[in-house]
Amino acid sequence: MKKFFIYLKVVFLCGPAIIYNLFRYLKYTRHPEKYPFEKRYAMVRKEILFVLRRFHIDVQKEGYDILSKSKKPYLVISNHYSLMDPVMLIASSERPITFLSKKENLKMPFVGQILKMLQVFTIDRKNVLSQVRTLQQIGEYLKDETKPHVVIFIEGTRNKKPDGDLLDFHPGTLKIAYKANCSIVPATMYGTFRILKLNSYLKKYPFWWKVNEPITPEEFNKKTTIDLAAEIRQKMIEQVDQFRAKDQEYIYNQKVSVKRKALETIVDLRTNA
Repeated sequence: MKKFFIYLKVVFLCGPAIIYNLFRYLKYTRHPEKYPFEKRYAMVRKEILFVLRRFHIDVQKEGYDILSKSKKPYLVISNHYSLMDPVMLIASSERPITFLSKKENLKMPFVGQILKMLQVFTIDRKNVLSQVRTLQQIGEYLKDETKPHVVIFIEGTRNKKPDGDLLDFHPGTLKIAYKANCSIVPATMYGTFRILKLNSYLKKYPFWWKVNEPITPEEFNKKTTIDLAAEIRQKMIEQVDQFRAKDQEYIYNQKVSVKRKALETIVDLRTNA
């Protein structure tokens, strides 16, 4: 029921534009391979930016040049809070990126269309062999220097407790970079869990995103994937803690009542975005 009201909120705010583009993009979702990836990505990003303007999101990003100026594709490792995570990453990245997603997301309204246009890699959580094949495909994909960056949410699922630590990482995911001999870029985010909430009290929704320096093959080939995952996770935990502090300051600087600021903090602690 909660998801129904979330979709209703999105449709109410920008329904006509979404419906128009659902029909406009049909040919791109049915036969995406016929059109350049850059063109499809630019169309998706334009639509996303239009929708997000209706949600009054304030993007605070740091280190984006690491992705935009790279001449080679990276394996981008991110934490995961909300269905809005890939949407916000696309909005924040002019350079094309694609994702690894569970196959069920292809059936979601609006989101599924975006994923098909971007030809995301999909994974079947119930089929181990399928998972291995998909990770191998991504490894081969990243060997091509003309391809976009690939983003993987290394926690494997959404973290529904933004007040707690990150979930355990899946070290096997990092084998992609070992196979492709490409650099790994950890990217930490915070705040997306609040964007679609039905009971938020903010006038603006802050989104925090930091892209860290690449970890080169020369660096990570000396380590096991388990050790590397533990190092990346610890760094992300520290950055999330920093974002939480900035987020609280941002909330209390907004021109809303003290009561609403307090309620917003309580909502953050019990959110299930």
